[in-house]
Amino acid sequence: MDDDFIDETISFLVERVIKPPGRWVLEQVGEPRPTEIASLVTGLAFWAFVVFLVFALVLGW
Repeated sequence: MDDDFIDETISFLVERVIKPPGRWVLEQVGEPRPTEIASLVTGLAFWAFVVFLVFALVLGW
């Protein structure tokens, strides 16, 4: 595979899938203009929580 393809795919996922939920969560808690790093970290935490919830539902916890 081409390295540019992988870089573009990761960039796309970060910009379109990870950062928007992180930005939304930070805006809900009162941060009007969150930074890119804060959005990234919060987005990763958001998706980790979603995966944990789905895992718990599947196992019937």
